[in-house]
Amino acid sequence: MQDKRPPRSAHGLREFLGMGLVLAALAVGVSASGWLARMDYFLFDLSQRLGTQPAPTGVVMVAIDQASLQELGRWPWPRRVHAELLQQICRASPKAVAMDIAFNEVGDDPAGNQALAKALRACGNVSLPVVMESARQGGQLLESPPIPLLARSAAGLGRVSVRLDEDGVARGVDLWEGVGSASWPLLAQTALQISGWQPPDGTAPPQPGDTARLVTDEAPTLVRHEPRLLRFAGPPGTIPSVSAAELMRPGEPAQALRGKIVFVGATAAGMGDILSTPVTSHGAAMPGVEVLANVLLNLRDERFIVPLGRAWTLALSALLALVPLLWGTRFMPLPGLLANAAWLAALAGLALALPLVSGIWFAPSGALVAAIAAYPLWSWRRLEVARRYLDWQLQQLTGAPADSPFYRLRFEQRIDYVKQAQQRFHDLHKEREETLAFLSHDIRVPLAAAVQQLGGGTLDETHQHRLFQQLRRAHKLAQSFLSLARVQSLEQKDLREIDLGSVAHQAIDAVYESAQGKSVRLLRHIPDEPVWIRGDFHLLERALDNLLHNALRFSPAGGTITLTLTLQGGKAELSVADQGPGVSAEMLPHLFERFSTQKATQRPAHGTGLGLYFVHNVAERHGGQAGYEALVPAGARLWIRLPLA
Repeated sequence: MQDKRPPRSAHGLREFLGMGLVLAALAVGVSASGWLARMDYFLFDLSQRLGTQPAPTGVVMVAIDQASLQELGRWPWPRRVHAELLQQICRASPKAVAMDIAFNEVGDDPAGNQALAKALRACGNVSLPVVMESARQGGQLLESPPIPLLARSAAGLGRVSVRLDEDGVARGVDLWEGVGSASWPLLAQTALQISGWQPPDGTAPPQPGDTARLVTDEAPTLVRHEPRLLRFAGPPGTIPSVSAAELMRPGEPAQALRGKIVFVGATAAGMGDILSTPVTSHGAAMPGVEVLANVLLNLRDERFIVPLGRAWTLALSALLALVPLLWGTRFMPLPGLLANAAWLAALAGLALALPLVSGIWFAPSGALVAAIAAYPLWSWRRLEVARRYLDWQLQQLTGAPADSPFYRLRFEQRIDYVKQAQQRFHDLHKEREETLAFLSHDIRVPLAAAVQQLGGGTLDETHQHRLFQQLRRAHKLAQSFLSLARVQSLEQKDLREIDLGSVAHQAIDAVYESAQGKSVRLLRHIPDEPVWIRGDFHLLERALDNLLHNALRFSPAGGTITLTLTLQGGKAELSVADQGPGVSAEMLPHLFERFSTQKATQRPAHGTGLGLYFVHNVAERHGGQAGYEALVPAGARLWIRLPLA
């Protein structure tokens, strides 16, 4: 059973909502899973490289570089060397000093510890680091502050840890962190407060219960609070530095440290405190002490980039994923592709510009994936709707049931079928034009003449005969059209098993009187046994009648017409042979066409031009064919071949 309703369009509300749901789910899934976090990292790093920052001021590094190791000895240095270095730094009157050197072991030099503690107390503005040990001891994470003597002597303590992403790149920090509770500030925060800086609202220590544990299967765990992303001042070497070896030489302390916040730390290669950052390239990593100096600049100048919260990221990703729906249902493929490419570029540009302009970072991978997927998804849906429509059209054209296996056809094959249907439509349109022309002349003329005669008053015998001929011609034309319409609507289910011999006998009997009137002899060669085929008895009889009357029309007086029924190759052939003038080369190409008598002039136009066209259609609807053969020395043989039942 055929489905008379065409498939739904790809622009329907259900299609629109369904596509929106798919794109939103895709964006949320990608964002929530972090599958494409490296795409987010790449865009964030690119934003860092594209952005420009003012030259760093108010901060200086004292670098334990290669020259310092050569002059002051191999690492680790004795505590007294650190004490002497600190004394030299403090003689320059810096605002604050932050030492990125772990002093969490007592060692075997008590005098050195005492000297360093004395130097710390003398300076009064030195902060020391607390190290969050990555190694575990007794199943717990360790906080490793300086030894008590040094911790008591320092002006403050702070963490030196930074947040490393999955790719090992340092992009951010947590303002507060600790084991069990986020109680430790950053070393840069401590140094800033020692220098007189007041933290802005929102950077106060978290209250108990404000923190969220990162790991839940062990206790106590590392707890972090207030994550921030760094906006680096520039590539490695951007922060001004002074070599520790230079400070230890005799003479006046370096004036570059006066009134500055000083970070002391290792910069020499091979000391391990080297980090990859978004602004490092070509293998030039950044020393950890310079990362800490960048943290201080971000804190002091409020340049931190705040990552958008998880819930807001998912919601914004879902919302941005729906934007391609605005043009997906309206644009043709090429404009849609260009619009999608422009939207993809706009999303990437937004991700690059947002942290530079507003200080907010939105991880765009989910929205980008949805933007990339929008065009192929819409194209797939359009192709699917086009396929369903082509299949529906093919069902309508072929009369096939709705479950016909059109899905096995390639898309190109479906298009070829539709092209054939278009050609058939063109042919039907041409036939329609010819039919209208025929109706306007061949049927209208006799009917108009009959109307004129009827309106002329009394009809004598001559006028009655003319009127009869005109009305009979009009009736015959109308009957021909009705018969043709019937054969064109014939379907396989309408065919019945019939004896073709009976059809032949009945047809030749029907023209017997007409043949006698023209003195034409009729011969029949029909087998005595039944010849079974599947067909329509009346249509086949009328087709054979057309062939016989056609032969009578062109047979000379005293001629012979032969009707023959033969079997060959699993087919039955009915043929009608006459002794007339035959068919000229001019007429032959149009012999079985509609209105063939108007397309050639060799034979007198006694007929309508529909007789042989009708024969051809009857043969095709029965799965057979009709043809012509010239006879020698004169005459023509027209035949119909039909498959046996």
